[in-house]
Amino acid sequence: MNEFWLTYNRQAANEYMDKVAQESNFTSHHKGFTKVPHKIHRCYGLSQYEKLILIDLISYMSDKNKCYPTIETIARNIGCSSKSVERHIRELAKKKMILISQNRKNNEYYLPNNLHCHPYLLMSEKTHEFINGVRKQVNERELTKWVQEMVKSREYKEFTEKLQKLHERRFITDKFAEVEYLESYAQFLKDEFSKRFPSDVN
Repeated sequence: MNEFWLTYNRQAANEYMDKVAQESNFTSHHKGFTKVPHKIHRCYGLSQYEKLILIDLISYMSDKNKCYPTIETIARNIGCSSKSVERHIRELAKKKMILISQNRKNNEYYLPNNLHCHPYLLMSEKTHEFINGVRKQVNERELTKWVQEMVKSREYKEFTEKLQKLHERRFITDKFAEVEYLESYAQFLKDEFSKRFPSDVN
């Protein structure tokens, strides 16, 4: 095998990705990259296709505040059917992760304000925070199964819906309520974790 394929890149990943994005010796069609916060990329509560579609929409927005790719274009980009794209876009809109206007032939997509404190991101980050505190105490695979169960649980949905209502009102006093809800959720995780892994809790 050619030695080239056995070497590894020694540049920082971000710097290297920039180089990969700008390379145009063979094709110049997709020059550039998409800036996506880890909070979105690793967000619990969003399916893998919802994340892919959201990232694809962000890439089309780029330095603008909206985009309008066709359903078929998105389907080709992420590798699923157009019906699946339509279904997942409806879910993203339902979760208020994107806003949709139908003033054009194709849908126009926008990102909502206050995305940095979006309920799905807040819940996800609080879950990651909890996991980081307990992951060394239990079997990694069992922890993954438990987290997936928590994210699909009725309680997770209820906490998210409460935060969603506060998020939509955005009163100044709601910030304190958000903190209380997130602390309650963290306690819920602790309680459920102790039930699942009773010998691993201090």
